[in-house]
Order: sequence, then structure tokens, then C-alpha cells
Amino acid sequence: MSWPCDSVINQDHKTKEKNICFQKASFKMSTVHEILCKLSLEGDHSTPPSAYGSVKAYTNFDAERDALNIETAIKTKGVDEVTIVNILTNRSNAQRQDIAFAYQRRTKKELASALKSALSGHLETVILGLLKTPAQYDASELKASM
Repeated sequence: MSWPCDSVINQDHKTKEKNICFQKASFKMSTVHEILCKLSLEGDHSTPPSAYGSVKAYTNFDAERDALNIETAIKTKGVDEVTIVNILTNRSNAQRQDIAFAYQRRTKKELASALKSALSGHLETVILGLLKTPAQYDASELKASM
């Protein structure tokens, strides 16, 4: 048998538990905030290596050679996807833009349209994304998300 006052006591107990949980969470958040503030005020202020992109400029870069190799890979029977991936994923964005420009000078076609017709599926999506400038990529992703 339950008394009417039991529900009031249980409600008060649940409210107290919620308040205690909230206080603990607030304490943890303030502690995290304090630690982060101390970290930013102390120690080395140089930018950590992880803040930079993982793709570095290719040291022996030759846009004309890369454009020729990509053209050959596209014309190969069955398309040499490995060559295309190896070239474009090991170059910085600025270098990929130079390759696209060299390809267009060489073939009178845009590299993106040539790759679009040569590739398909997720690989096509990724490679075409690599050919965009960071601003173009961000804009296209924002547009696609809406």
C-alpha cells in the first residue's frame, strides 16, 4: 500500500538527484574550462604540428609531368585509377590547381571534366573534391547539406 505523500517524497528525491547531477556536471565543466584556460596561458604558444594539414607540398613537383601522367592514366584502357590517386593525394591543394591548369593547357580540356567522365562512384566524388579550392569545396559541401 502506498501513501499519497510517498509520491511527493519520491519527486523531491528525484529533484535532489537531478540537482546533484547538475552540480557535478557544472563542476566538471568549470574544471575543464579552468584547465583549458591554463593550457592556453602557459607553455609554448607556437602552433602545434597537428594544426596544419596532413598533405604537404610535394618536393619534386612538376605540374607538366603530373598532367602528362594523369592524361596517360585516363587514356589507359580501364583507367589507371592508382596513378590518378597517387598523384592527386600526394600534392598540396595549390599543386593540384597547377596540375589542373597544366592539364588544360596541354589537352584544351578541364581536368575535372576529364576525370568526371573517366571515374565513377565514390572515387569520382573524392577526386573531384580534391580538385576544388578549399573555398569551392566548402561552398559545395554547404550547398549540398541544405
